[in-house]
Amino acid sequence: MAKGQPLLLPLPNGSTVPQLAFGLYKIPADEDGVSIVLEAIKAGYRHFDTASYYGNEEMLGTALKRSGLPRQDFFVVSKVWNDAQKRGREAVRQSVLRSVALLDFGGYYDLFLVHWPVPGCFIDTYKELEMLHNEGYLKNLGLSNFAPEEYDELMSTANNISVPPVVNQFEVSPFMYRADLLSFFENKGLLVSSSKSLHRGEGFDNSIIKNLSQKYRDTKRGCLRIRPTPAQIILRWGVQKGIIVVAKTATPSRMIENQDIQKISLSEEEMAMLDGLTSTDDVEKRKNLERERKLQL
Repeated sequence: MAKGQPLLLPLPNGSTVPQLAFGLYKIPADEDGVSIVLEAIKAGYRHFDTASYYGNEEMLGTALKRSGLPRQDFFVVSKVWNDAQKRGREAVRQSVLRSVALLDFGGYYDLFLVHWPVPGCFIDTYKELEMLHNEGYLKNLGLSNFAPEEYDELMSTANNISVPPVVNQFEVSPFMYRADLLSFFENKGLLVSSSKSLHRGEGFDNSIIKNLSQKYRDTKRGCLRIRPTPAQIILRWGVQKGIIVVAKTATPSRMIENQDIQKISLSEEEMAMLDGLTSTDDVEKRKNLERERKLQL
């Protein structure tokens, strides 16, 4: 297992969540996928982020059981997909229970998200997740791809939400940094979880990222020195923003590199440089894309 302690963030119920998460989008639902997850566990990952839409919940459960580590060592996240939301609360219930059965590891998820805010459906979806939470199947509830107006609609006093969401997951990276959006949800007491933390690898050749990756940095554990990779610079930025950083790779050496971001630190000036990689045009394009996507749900 990886050396050192995982980075942890507090949750409102007094528990913690490992800040570095292994994303399972497009990880195969077969023995190759099991091998990838076992390598991630070996590298030190304990937080795994999947979804019913990904089709690999059963594979993930197989790998977690095969690791030999106890259930409480892991923080496992999944999401309810749009089709179940559209069919109503009973379909949401059956979808979640199927996710629990497929995982087959402890009988619960540590966190379950509404994958997209399907118009006219997401409030009922969330209310059903509350019921499943109260029945012990879901330890925490959260959101994904929610805008402030959708959050406000959900949390309206008329809905009597009794189990408030603890996380909202949406695209965050130095190339898609919406400070006002992060502040909104953090001020509401939610953690922000980043999807597309590495911007699909498209920023590795950015001159600012490359220049920062050339710098040597002292570790906080002895006298070793490392040269951060572009991926490590980008992930470290997310860690220092205090967000949950979700990233995936099928390469064991890169899994270890991702964990090694605990050994580097970015200065305030360097963080500001990375903040500036997102333009107002980038933000507007993303907002329009998300708006169009939601109209098609």
